Amino acid sequence: MLSQVILATLTDPYFILLAALGAFIGICFGAIPGLNTPVAIALVLPITYSLNLNHTLALIMGIFMGGISGGLISAILLKLPGTAAAIATCLDGYPMTVKGQAAEAMAIGTFASFFGGIFSAIILIVATPALSRFALSFGPWEYFGAIFLACTLVCTLCDGSFLKGMIATCIGILLATVGLSPIDGQSHRMTFGWSELNSGFSLIIVVIGVFAFTELIRSTNRLKEEKTINSYEKKLFYFPNWKRMWKQKWNLVRSSILGTFIGVLPGIGATVAGMFSYAQAKRFSKHPELFGTGIDDGVVASETANNAVTGGALVPTLSLSVPGDPSTAVILSALTIQGLQCGPMLVIQHQDIFYTVIIAVLLANIFMYVIQACSIRFVVKIIEVPLYYLVPAVVLFCAVGAYTINNRSFDLLSLLLFIIIGWILADNQYPTMPLIIGFTLGSMLEVYFRRTLSYYGDLPHALISPSFGTVLVAIGILFPVINMLLDRRLARKKAQEQENAD
Repeated sequence: MLSQVILATLTDPYFILLAALGAFIGICFGAIPGLNTPVAIALVLPITYSLNLNHTLALIMGIFMGGISGGLISAILLKLPGTAAAIATCLDGYPMTVKGQAAEAMAIGTFASFFGGIFSAIILIVATPALSRFALSFGPWEYFGAIFLACTLVCTLCDGSFLKGMIATCIGILLATVGLSPIDGQSHRMTFGWSELNSGFSLIIVVIGVFAFTELIRSTNRLKEEKTINSYEKKLFYFPNWKRMWKQKWNLVRSSILGTFIGVLPGIGATVAGMFSYAQAKRFSKHPELFGTGIDDGVVASETANNAVTGGALVPTLSLSVPGDPSTAVILSALTIQGLQCGPMLVIQHQDIFYTVIIAVLLANIFMYVIQACSIRFVVKIIEVPLYYLVPAVVLFCAVGAYTINNRSFDLLSLLLFIIIGWILADNQYPTMPLIIGFTLGSMLEVYFRRTLSYYGDLPHALISPSFGTVLVAIGILFPVINMLLDRRLARKKAQEQENAD
């Protein structure tokens, strides 16, 4: 069966061409802030009506793989993540650009994306049944524990004090509660009588307003500064330095495993995977103080994990008909249009379709890597464009991306609100990233918490239950406490050293 599918797909020029075209479209949409993978897939849905199932799979998987990876372009070069999944990539990718290492950062990030995507595709082949059963065994308490742990981790990772990070995270969670209650769908919360707020705020608008525009406003203060000179070889294909990548071997493997595992858990997604992997890379590093200054480890951890999510997210989508993230939710719609019913019987009764998905994923990752590696010499020239040309262009793309989400002017007003919030936080040295993560996870945190209360009756019974969820919650509470104690101890040690030096 597998050999027949391989022969049928790889000898079909349209299948190969559509996989390459999808990867290119995905990269373009991922690189532009405000235009992400679900938008790209949604825009090509009308085209899939005229395609057969195999060609639809090639096109959509190409967009899926390219869209996640494309976010690293603007994240590394402009400190504006094209997708929310690339937020952690900014932490070390952009400092590398400032150091004049834009091409190296792009090459490292692109290879890490390729490695994570291929790794997750292999896991998708060999471990789909086991991973599906594991994800299916998770209850609401386990999901709440995983999300709670992610929120506390991001607070410990951000620059500045843990308290400011926690405040920013809570603001994000509070903003996520705007709209109709996700449980009963009837209670209006903080809508102030505006029907446009019934559906809440869009994540894309929050990311653009709080994160992207804040950086754009800061950029206006550097309009007359000379651009960073980036030295790079003009070659057709950029492969990262082998010695540098060999040092990252365990980082690549660890981040791939984490990204694939998080991708299997429905609803968590690439943003959490990138941040969690970044946290683990920092934890296991011999030089954690260098993170955020522009080192390979941070770029590798983030890009490997967020691309490894792609294969993991397809596991519950194909085997359980449960989308792993917003992108796979749109993919599920596209497959339904083609008359394909995803579920536990898909792998058993339609092995040809399952193997076609695998081949499409592998091809898409290869094309994604080739396209990005060949275009680095042209893409890095973006940072040579004067800011007084670049800033208005990015503002235009961001505004258009915000408007096209729902095609309504109210979203532009929401964008203005989040620009103000982001600027106030940044001006007072509050990190903006925890706000975005809190907003991303806020609705899921509430849903799983309320379901936990319905299941256990009250919170104490959930806490004393012998479950994996209790372990995750305990780690989420202890990790920041231990981190604060260690920070205090380090601060006292530095103070004593300074006192002795004086």
